[in-house]
Formats: sequence, C-alpha cells, structure tokens
Amino acid sequence: MNKKSFLLALRDVYCRLGVTKHGVGVIAIRDMPKGTDPFKNSDPHGSVLKIPKNELDEFDAPEKAKDLVRDFCALQNDIYFVPDYGIDAIPKFYFLNHSKQPNMTTPDKGETFLAARDIKEGEELTADYDTYHETEHFKRK
Repeated sequence: MNKKSFLLALRDVYCRLGVTKHGVGVIAIRDMPKGTDPFKNSDPHGSVLKIPKNELDEFDAPEKAKDLVRDFCALQNDIYFVPDYGIDAIPKFYFLNHSKQPNMTTPDKGETFLAARDIKEGEELTADYDTYHETEHFKRK
C-alpha cells in the first residue's frame, strides 16, 4: 500500500478496537449503514491457513500461545482457520465479541462480516459465534 491508497482507505474506516463491557472489542467510530463491511480493507481478508485441531493440540509450543488460536480463530469441522501472516497481527474482526442479538452477520461462516442493521457511532460490533464457530468454548447462552 502506498501513501495515496492509505489515505484513501481512511474513508472506509468504520471501527476501532476499544474498551467494552466485555473487555476489549470492536467499536463503531461513525454511523454504519446496514450491509456495510467494516473490515473490507483488512489485509489479507480471507487469506487463511487450515490447521487441524489435533495438530495444534499436539504441536510443541507454549499452551498460552496455542490458546490465542483457540480464542481468536474459527474452528469448523475440527479445522482452525488461522491468518497466514501469523497470530501477532490479527485484524479487528477477530476481536468481535459474542452476542445472541448481534449487529453483525456473516454470510459465509466467518469469511466476511456485514452490518446486520444500521449501527450508530459508539456501539460495540458483535457477532453470534454459534453461526461460524463449532467449539464448546464459544457456545454462549
């Protein structure tokens, strides 16, 4: 990305990480119309590696490091979908908190997230983990 494309991309920034009632979450920094993808400039959006759960569990790495994958990466059919650029530089959408009445929806099981309704500046962005994550760790009431 060059300077001009960076500055132009600022026009599409809708949210930031911040303090929420959940601890850390994603907060709208301006009104967001229904259907908006506030993460469309996340790089690399959709570039993932597929790591089988058993490989992660058995791999010789610190448990707390493996917990980052368990806590932030979607698990589907015993496969973790992890960012191919490493766990230390994950985009904002990985910080969406869970809600059974989410204001974000995912039409493709966690590949993209869209505003399910108009969202006001200052609202926390949330998703229903049960729609794209199968582990009991994330099953919420």
